[in-house]
Amino acid sequence: MSSRLSVEERRAHLIEAAIGLAEKKGVAGVTTRDVAQAAGVSLGVVHYCFENKDALMTELVKALSTELRDAIDANEAVWQSVGSGKEALRKLVRGGLELLWLNIEEAPERQLLTYETTTYALRAGGKTPAKLAIAREQYEFNDSTVADMLKHARDATGTQWAVPVATLSRFTLNLIDGIVLRWLVDNDSDSVRKQLDLLSEILTGYAEY
Repeated sequence: MSSRLSVEERRAHLIEAAIGLAEKKGVAGVTTRDVAQAAGVSLGVVHYCFENKDALMTELVKALSTELRDAIDANEAVWQSVGSGKEALRKLVRGGLELLWLNIEEAPERQLLTYETTTYALRAGGKTPAKLAIAREQYEFNDSTVADMLKHARDATGTQWAVPVATLSRFTLNLIDGIVLRWLVDNDSDSVRKQLDLLSEILTGYAEY
């Protein structure tokens, strides 16, 4: 890796190396020495950029969560000329869910990695609060991503949510977690899309116009 890279560029390079390793051997099996070797740098460089493995895993989680958020923002056409009212809201929410799903479907190994980072954090969270913080930050970021989508859909269609957006976003994310975990088991994408249809209808039931 070039010595001319900025600290942020070095960090991004190391995070991508860590993701690649974690996809192959699981989060628990990745060490900072492994990451240094995969990135082609000294161990000192890794520790210069990240205090320890937990700090690196926190940034890894942020990178995966950011990919999910970027997936929603990637297709502006979904958010244009949607009309107004509850039916328009349903279509828009379904379109946002589809963008999330396409990102997941294209890289199942990365989605599996998000579950592994959660279990990695929870297993040691009782003794190491910093590890528990990894999982909490992951879910808080993803909650905010879904909440932003629901707010955008609301504002674009002139509707209102009858329950707090924070409640709806948490509910939505919980269902998506279960839907995707089942998909990782049976690889039934048709079933996923049918369930996302149902989810968009359920959510629209909590809207007012």
